[in-house]
Amino acid sequence: MSDDDDYMSDKFISGDVRPSLIQQSNKKRQIAMEQSRKDHIKRQKQESMERRGIVNNKILEESLNKPIEEQNKGFQMLAKMGYKRGQALGKETAGSKTEARLTEPIGISIKSDRGGLGRETALRDLAERRRQIQEQQLQNQLTGGEAVSVEEFRRRAQQRADERFAIGALKRCQLTCETLDIENNIKEPELSWFWPGGNTELNEEVAGEKEPKDSVLTDDASTEEEFTHVERLEMLTSYLRTSYKFCFWCGVCYKDQQDMTSNCPGKLREDH
Repeated sequence: MSDDDDYMSDKFISGDVRPSLIQQSNKKRQIAMEQSRKDHIKRQKQESMERRGIVNNKILEESLNKPIEEQNKGFQMLAKMGYKRGQALGKETAGSKTEARLTEPIGISIKSDRGGLGRETALRDLAERRRQIQEQQLQNQLTGGEAVSVEEFRRRAQQRADERFAIGALKRCQLTCETLDIENNIKEPELSWFWPGGNTELNEEVAGEKEPKDSVLTDDASTEEEFTHVERLEMLTSYLRTSYKFCFWCGVCYKDQQDMTSNCPGKLREDH
């Protein structure tokens, strides 16, 4: 600062603009408003990240690894009951040679992807359903060749009608699955026929309006092509319900499981 500068100017406090160092009320008000605006923007960003489920993993891990301070209300309550840092909680088992009680909290597994909390459950259900279908198909092959009764003829006719309906419904369901998967940052379908274009046989039948062929169990390593269209539609709609709370028959993506249970008639087409 030169000798010609006015000692009464704001240059003397340019390094620190706290309101307490400024005498003018309007300047104090401007600085306070600017600080309030910055705090509001910061708070909005944090709330937006919380709504979208974005967590700062580094800060979270540091907080989890930091021990509870002795000034903590919960720690003080435990200390009054005789607890000391490093001890295990709960009553010691009589006659136990080894200490089975935990001295540290159970670790937390941080979820960093956007697959959705229900996706893992949906994949387990899908694998179990595929296994059941394969067992049923194998059983049908082993017991085949018997005389067809009237009831069996009607059942097979109904199956063919259901297959014809499932061809068109499956195409629409595949489009929905692809849209929801991409919105949740999933790069490829769980099964090749979950998205459009992954089922050449289905595309040919829709284009040529051919009657669907009966599924036959093969010895190939890939078993995705052995399911009928009805079975594929059932698995795909179940996947959408569990992963995204979306009911294909309602055409609605529900907020949560409780909302779906209250407003959706059921899992099957017949329920709607």
